[in-house]
Amino acid sequence: MSENGVRPGWAEDIRAKRLCRCWTQNELARQLELAADSRTRAALPSRSSIIREVRFHEAGTHQPGPVYAELYRRVWMRNPEPTAESPSDLPSDPMALAWTVGRLNLRVDRRTVLQLAATAAAGAAIDPAQRLMRALAGDHRPDDTTIAHLEDRTRGFHRLEEHIPGKSLYPALITHMNEVSALLESGLPDDHRHRLAVVAGESAILAAWFAWEQGDEQMTASHTRLANLAARHTNDDSIAACMAGYRSYMVGGNGVRSTQLIRWGLDRIGEGDPATRAWLLARQGEEKALLGDHRSALCSIREAMDIYAGADIDARPWTCFLDPGRFSSMSLTVYSRLRRQDDSVTAMHEIALHLGATTEIKKLCVVKAEMALAQYRLGDVTEAVNSARSALDATTAMGFPLGWDRLDNVAAEFKPSRTQVAKEFRTEYAATRPSRKQPSLL
Repeated sequence: MSENGVRPGWAEDIRAKRLCRCWTQNELARQLELAADSRTRAALPSRSSIIREVRFHEAGTHQPGPVYAELYRRVWMRNPEPTAESPSDLPSDPMALAWTVGRLNLRVDRRTVLQLAATAAAGAAIDPAQRLMRALAGDHRPDDTTIAHLEDRTRGFHRLEEHIPGKSLYPALITHMNEVSALLESGLPDDHRHRLAVVAGESAILAAWFAWEQGDEQMTASHTRLANLAARHTNDDSIAACMAGYRSYMVGGNGVRSTQLIRWGLDRIGEGDPATRAWLLARQGEEKALLGDHRSALCSIREAMDIYAGADIDARPWTCFLDPGRFSSMSLTVYSRLRRQDDSVTAMHEIALHLGATTEIKKLCVVKAEMALAQYRLGDVTEAVNSARSALDATTAMGFPLGWDRLDNVAAEFKPSRTQVAKEFRTEYAATRPSRKQPSLL
């Protein structure tokens, strides 16, 4: 115990306790204010300054002094720690949870995920899981029910990654892929083999994404090859197109290469798979806008909107993230990069209709960062900083590289500003931003 009552490892401890309560850093700052007596509260700085202190404490920049140490102690005492509430916590049986979520095939918020986690392990013991275990042991031939179990589980992993950091889900996903591989190596009818190969490809896409998030270039490349191999063997062009779309984020800011990958994916699926096509067209609009190709960017996002209006985003596991709020954020990215103010305002209004307490944490990483850029360019610095802080909270919780990339742009955009709130955010961001960079997979 240190002199001010804070244990060693205080930085990780504060962050873990905050995340366990599903609080943003803004909410923790509010709780610190509420925990203060009247005399201490009068001496506390502004809310934004308290948030900055919280960021410094969690980043390990400096240790809380006696006043903050006591406030933290009171906050934890007044708000007992719930169970399994942190975005970084892994449910006791993630594969059972993935199957449960995938079987529902509905958008679920974090609270629902946690509720399902409490019952998923028991549900996994029913017939499909038992059949899978027997098939893996060689005592039972996989049937439609067994394969449907694996298809549901794959879809569930794609939905869970919006709520649980990839580094936590990755080991369970690899176990899932190993089970699929074991069944593929057994003698199966062609229709069952085809379905399992599709599952392998859909899983490999997500595994490549998780490996990239963790900076593992070798495994990213390995999973990418597996996804493309599965696409060829199954003639499933959508798997290859999706992998190209994911790779368009992985190429380290190389807009030309990103655009090439997206174009290849669009050519691969042609007029098929409307949801994937709408996503890739919106991605193309984002990259074209960044390259300054205004005409192509506008054509792409407008075509994407037309296709998205009639698309089923639940048709493939990877498109479940593309709800109206996330799609509108892609439109906002295009319009903001093109400095189209009226269109940016319209896109932000649309996003606001779909954001709320149940919005997936990972989605906030990107959506709030894009809103911060747009708001700043529209001259609303205060709201821009508020959005940037929300994006920073979410990105810190999820450890999401794409969130850090978008926040890098926000911090750079804020640099010329002489306003105090923008300066404070840049200081907080510099203290929080991890130094590790993702590999560029060119």
